[in-house]
Amino acid sequence: MQLAQARFAKFNNSVLSSRTGNVSSDLGRKNSELPDLEIFAFIASVFLSRKGWWTWYGDIASVNRLRAPVSKRLVLLTAPLVCLALILIALTKLAATTVRNDRLYISFYLLVGAGWLGGATLIFPFLGLSARDDVLERGNRAASWAITGALTGASCSFAGANVGNGPGVEAVLFSAALSSALFIGLWLGMDLLTSISDAITVDRDERAGIRLGGFLLGIGLLSGWSVAGDWVSASATLKDFVISSWPAMLLAAVAVGVEVLFRKASVHLSATTSPSLVISAVYVGISLVWVVSRGVHS
Repeated sequence: MQLAQARFAKFNNSVLSSRTGNVSSDLGRKNSELPDLEIFAFIASVFLSRKGWWTWYGDIASVNRLRAPVSKRLVLLTAPLVCLALILIALTKLAATTVRNDRLYISFYLLVGAGWLGGATLIFPFLGLSARDDVLERGNRAASWAITGALTGASCSFAGANVGNGPGVEAVLFSAALSSALFIGLWLGMDLLTSISDAITVDRDERAGIRLGGFLLGIGLLSGWSVAGDWVSASATLKDFVISSWPAMLLAAVAVGVEVLFRKASVHLSATTSPSLVISAVYVGISLVWVVSRGVHS
């Protein structure tokens, strides 16, 4: 009897050990496998980063240096790095806890941000501004202001999509699509109503470039804020976005009114850059105060 009990115990332990090993190996396989959406986001981000930034920095290196002084090239060289730094701060300070505590995830989402911004630079020419044609080829200082504001605003818009807890990359991409659509839509609406891109690229109006740059940074902050917060569901995020997008729309309406006033302003007012610098600072300042004071959506 004792011999039979010993054999049964030995058999039972071996079965439990084999089952435990199978479960552990299954868990290991699950942990080592990336979701399909993360794989797709990784590949798309690599492609857009290579396409967008290869074009961006390739233009800086290839265009005749006599046409664009070092100062303009330096702005275009450093602006993307500053934008990525802003996204990195959002990832390390305001993103989901699982992201903040994992360097691999921080690197992954930073790559997604680089791809997102790289794709945005490919859209800029369709909105009336080209880093190569306007800044590098023609040495247009007004376009330099506007493009820098556009790039920084786009980075703030994407950074807001990373703020708060969520289930994964699908939440970030959905939120970023909403905030970027608001950002681009308001920029397009501003241009259609005021033709400000023509004032920058054709008339080379530096004051218009300063105002547009501040406006784009402002709506970038507000569009990013409109999607920031903990993820509940796609429908809840869309609802919060619709409710929270009014500050960016209000700023756009104010900016359109300002451009109309500047068209009717006296020559003295339009001839100096000081009023435009003040207006640009007001756009950014009001947006920043709103975002900081209101905080993240609960």
